[in-house]
Amino acid sequence: MDVIIKGGEIDGKAVPPPSKSYTHRAFISASLSRSSRVENPLISLDTLATLKACRFIGAAFERNEGFRFRGVEEIKTSGYLNLMNSGTTIRIFTGLLSLSRSGRFSVLDGDPSLRKRPNLELVLALKKLGARIYGSSSYAPPIWVKGVVKGGEVEISAKSSQFISSLLFTLPLCDQDSEVRVKEVKSRPYIDITLDVLAASGINVEEEGNTYFIDGGQEYRLGKYIIPSDFSSIGYILSAGIAGGSVRIYNAFPSKQGDQVIVDIIREMGGEVRWDKERGIVEAEKSDLEGIEIDAENFPDLVPVLAALSAIAKGKTKIKRISHLRIKEIDRIEGIVRNLGSLGVKTEVVEEDNDLSLIIWGGRDEFHGTVDSFGDHRMALAFSILGLKSRGLMIRNAEVVSVSFPGYFEVMKRLGMNIEVRA
Repeated sequence: MDVIIKGGEIDGKAVPPPSKSYTHRAFISASLSRSSRVENPLISLDTLATLKACRFIGAAFERNEGFRFRGVEEIKTSGYLNLMNSGTTIRIFTGLLSLSRSGRFSVLDGDPSLRKRPNLELVLALKKLGARIYGSSSYAPPIWVKGVVKGGEVEISAKSSQFISSLLFTLPLCDQDSEVRVKEVKSRPYIDITLDVLAASGINVEEEGNTYFIDGGQEYRLGKYIIPSDFSSIGYILSAGIAGGSVRIYNAFPSKQGDQVIVDIIREMGGEVRWDKERGIVEAEKSDLEGIEIDAENFPDLVPVLAALSAIAKGKTKIKRISHLRIKEIDRIEGIVRNLGSLGVKTEVVEEDNDLSLIIWGGRDEFHGTVDSFGDHRMALAFSILGLKSRGLMIRNAEVVSVSFPGYFEVMKRLGMNIEVRA
């Protein structure tokens, strides 16, 4: 599906979808708890992959104003599991399936994009703790996983926060106590989300700096859990208001999500944003933005929309510490550079401080041409914002927005974005 956006005047109210990150983790905790209920979950392609994995390990659930779960007491699963494009799902379940006492291998696989995403550090940690895992040299899917992880001490480089989340979900169910020493932390707020859900599930994890102490033999007890709104999605709606009118967003309450920093970043760029945290209301109005420096190490999912806003902002914007974007759904750095270049925006990627920075020279009033999602939902979502300043901007393969924001273009159309859909 291709989408053509021809400007528009944003004016209205919106309720964002639930958090994808929280939904993944709540579904997983629920599948490991005896009886639980998850309310207000996001139903998207990625979270459906997680539900598929929950069923694979033996959990049962039914949808009834949320999801009621009957979890598994012990994992005894084996077989083939295709998790499509969900990196969070495959990494956490690589850990959980290393607990399986079936005596047989499980094969975790995915689509062509997921098959490019390495899992070496996670696999090495799990193997040291007792798992048997086979695959390519990078352990990109497919991966053959067999138990049983017993717990113990391990050191890992957290080039992906999902590796740490996988260990944090898995090790409480081991026979032995565990100690996880993290050498390098990327995207720390996603680890905080994992710890938040684990605490709600009755799982005790002691944290000292970058070391986690986890008792073995624990029991998941999630109970009732309500998913908060997704701040990545709020970021797109908020940016639309800044670029093309005014918008009021409801259910925007604070949480552990690192992406809520989008409010502060837009303010620093000169955007007019008001956030009533007690009422959960964010309001934004069309504003002139100025380029700034942004350290994006802890919120990689915001980088595409920040790049779009930087193209509008006057002057130069530098987005720093983004090397981990090379191994997302796509190489997001390359995708951003290609799309901005196709719209006439000058960019440069530079190496500094043992990492990468993206420099964007903004200040354009109009954007015309064609961009591509490259199969990445955040590309389609982010570059739609520039369509508000266009007489015709085409986004190819835009259907991927359903991975995290089902119904996105319908929401934007109601707010005033002029959208033409071509099947």
